[in-house]
Amino acid sequence: MNVDELEKILDIWKRHLLVDALEDYQLEIDGDVSKQFAAIALYLDSNTVKASGEVLDYYNGYKQAASDILNLIGVQMVQDDEMRIIQIRRRTRQDDQQDKLKEYIWG
Repeated sequence: MNVDELEKILDIWKRHLLVDALEDYQLEIDGDVSKQFAAIALYLDSNTVKASGEVLDYYNGYKQAASDILNLIGVQMVQDDEMRIIQIRRRTRQDDQQDKLKEYIWG
């Protein structure tokens, strides 16, 4: 994926999603997320929203597929309404969370 394609996906996402209640939000992409993975997340997010206007079965299928792909590549999108930010970051694996919890409990 070249730079022009990445910029095009970002522009489409912003025009499609950062409107109305989200128009003041900013997008942040963590440094440990590759630009290609961020572009995939934005593309899937935009297309999932578009699919919401379609037949419910189609939307649910597309939403699940998008979620599965983001889980596979280890990326998540998080919306912080207080800070007015939509962030793309690495997904914390369940094993990592368990290790952190064990360390917190037992030191």
